[in-house]
Amino acid sequence: MTTKIISILLGLTILIFGLTYGSPIEITFQPGHRIGVLILAIFIGLNFYFLIRQSLKFKKLGLKIAGLGLISVILLPYLWIGLWTVPQAIFSSEYPMYKDVSTYKNKNGELLVGQFIEISGSLHHSQNRKVLYNFDNGIRISYLFPEKKINGTWEYHRFEFNDGFASKTDTTFIAEFQNGRFKK
Repeated sequence: MTTKIISILLGLTILIFGLTYGSPIEITFQPGHRIGVLILAIFIGLNFYFLIRQSLKFKKLGLKIAGLGLISVILLPYLWIGLWTVPQAIFSSEYPMYKDVSTYKNKNGELLVGQFIEISGSLHHSQNRKVLYNFDNGIRISYLFPEKKINGTWEYHRFEFNDGFASKTDTTFIAEFQNGRFKK
């Protein structure tokens, strides 16, 4: 019984980290990105299947309900994300994906990439990812990095980005950041 509880808690922890930090492997080209999304969706689906089966194996009804309840709470955001990504990855010829619009580098050699996506019409989203390793072939290992944590002196570079929401020229400057904003 403790093995089942540990496996359920471990699986839920992995899924919570996925919601918090995103997928650790980022593919920035097509069709690799589309294939990666579908493989990740299958992996997540299998993880939920395994967790539900483990929860249903409990003999005590209270443990069954608690396990299924915890799994359901984590399942809801994944269903929402899946409804936005998987059908588009399968059926859409205009599959939206994040584009790199800026980079941040500090004196410690840390690299952040600012990304932007136009989801549909007036729906836009931006995010920052901290790059742990860049394979220089369109694949990198990175995780979501909150804007509030961008503090200190960074070399900021914004790429020219003319399609979509923003239209700025290619610029590079060194700036002091506090809570993700330029310090004045």
